[in-house]
Amino acid sequence: MWFKKRVYADAAAATPLSRRSARELVRLLSLYGNAGAIHREGVEAKKALEKARRAIAVAIGAHPDEIVFTASGTEANNLAIQGVIRPMLQKHGEAHAITCAIEHQSVLEPLRMLAREGLITTELGVDAEGLLFPSAVPDATRPNTTFVSVQLVNSEIGAIEPVREIAKEVRRIRAAREGTNPLPIYFHTDASQAPLWIAINVEKLGVDLMTLDAQKVLGPKGIGALYVRRGTPIESILQGGKQERGLRGGTENVPQAGAFATALVDVKKGLDARVRNTAATRDYLWDEIKKFLPDAVLNGPLPREAKPHGVGRVANSLNISIPGLDAEMAVVSLDALGISASTRSACTIGEDEPSHVIQALGVPPHMAGTAIRLSLLPGVSRRDARRIARALFETASRYKRT
Repeated sequence: MWFKKRVYADAAAATPLSRRSARELVRLLSLYGNAGAIHREGVEAKKALEKARRAIAVAIGAHPDEIVFTASGTEANNLAIQGVIRPMLQKHGEAHAITCAIEHQSVLEPLRMLAREGLITTELGVDAEGLLFPSAVPDATRPNTTFVSVQLVNSEIGAIEPVREIAKEVRRIRAAREGTNPLPIYFHTDASQAPLWIAINVEKLGVDLMTLDAQKVLGPKGIGALYVRRGTPIESILQGGKQERGLRGGTENVPQAGAFATALVDVKKGLDARVRNTAATRDYLWDEIKKFLPDAVLNGPLPREAKPHGVGRVANSLNISIPGLDAEMAVVSLDALGISASTRSACTIGEDEPSHVIQALGVPPHMAGTAIRLSLLPGVSRRDARRIARALFETASRYKRT
């Protein structure tokens, strides 16, 4: 079956450029000067770069000097983790970090890599819906705990983690150490998946570091940002340049930064309506799937009343399993039927093992390889939802093992 119009349901991997972001990208391509130069062309590029930095800062309730541009969300995560923890290890010899078992690999792998330098990491488990209990953080804390990293939104199951509550626990730990333990503790969150669906303000979240990624918010690929609260000690992990206040060597990508800022500012508008409408369509999609495939199982949080401050699951996310249907086969079939979906985070495609996120939920081994991720774009329609459900039914009819 061939369709003129495809339905894109892989927004958690990447989103298309918004019209305004695309226009800003094209406009800024004419600024060919290096933002580090002092001639007119360089100054023009620098002005555009700092305008983008200010816009992003205002959008998340930060100061411009707290925004560091990177080439991706993955790089921002690495800068946060390695840039804060490695100096601690060099000074103290060893340290302890806390994270969540369902974090993105760009958080888990840098933490595991630092084990060679003396870091011990505790990966906290989640409940059957993929949610981390805030009390688990102080329970896991040790005298040498110096870093906590918990994502705001999981990219595979859409779980919204209680970051504000965890931040309060971290502040309590910090306060209890005053005068008795000189080792600082910092809190990082990967918020790459959040801005389209959750109102973000770094002061309200209470974090010290926060990762953003343009391609998740209708912006361009190849640009991300790390928020670093004033006073948080951090060192560069890229050598060979003093750009970004010495924290990220390499010529700044001014057109990408400007397009990123435009996209991030725009997604703050109409947030309530976007969440409400997309969640309604997502819930309709789940009802249609269950109508066609009664044995389908939902992985992760149950859909709840959609709120822009986040409860349970983000508005655009479904992760489902159909018993007997291999997920990779299903995604290939759906693609042939005009539906773009995925099995897991794009950064883990190619791994032989089932998704670490699905396994962490306690899904039985025989079901772990059946998880299909559906992440909808803003503006998705009920007609699109019906197309997805029917394509899943057709796929299951052809390829499901009995």
